[in-house]
Amino acid sequence: MKLKGQIALVTGGGRGIGRATCLALAREGADIIATARSQGELEAVREEVKSMGRKSLAIPADIRKESDVISLVSESVKQFGRIDILVNNAGFAVRKPLIETSAGEFDNIMDVNVRGLFLCTKHILPHMLREGQGKVINISSGAGKTGIKELSVYSASKFAVIGLTESLAQEVSGKVGVYAVCPGSVDTGMYRSLYNDEPSLKPEDVAAKIVELCLPGSRVSSGSCVTIYGHR
Repeated sequence: MKLKGQIALVTGGGRGIGRATCLALAREGADIIATARSQGELEAVREEVKSMGRKSLAIPADIRKESDVISLVSESVKQFGRIDILVNNAGFAVRKPLIETSAGEFDNIMDVNVRGLFLCTKHILPHMLREGQGKVINISSGAGKTGIKELSVYSASKFAVIGLTESLAQEVSGKVGVYAVCPGSVDTGMYRSLYNDEPSLKPEDVAAKIVELCLPGSRVSSGSCVTIYGHR
């Protein structure tokens, strides 16, 4: 277990990629803090992690709200003393032409995908810098590298994730590793709500790549955007 003793916080941790990531990190020995808005799903993940013999917290939070993020980080550090790994996974999408997209939908996409990621990173990063180590893994998308019709706002938000990743990596170079993961289509509830075709990836495929980036001695350069398009 190469991550034994590490503390990982995963946003959107109750389902899909987030749930798979919590379980994959726990299998490598990490203790887990799962956060999302759904208490029931978080509790199920917490029980699964505990069954592996790892410690786990399930903390409901709306990452769009700075007060929620501050409370989340405070409680996490109170319970575990530090946070070694942050996986910014929470995401939201609407599929429709830009001219049919409402301002409210634009705000919701940007608030979850960009603002939430910013807030979590802003408030967790000082704890990592104090320890002189840490990993921040931001979940972008293939749509963050190439625009996709009817996903213009979602795509813009995921381009923003890559820009933030590359910039932050320069700010904390040599102290904290910062990475973006850009999956293609993943078999999640969100993807199924947008498309009728069969996705090329399972959540576990993405989780496995996240674990690789978190392992000691990872050779992937900080600031990199790691693309995944097919089953591993």
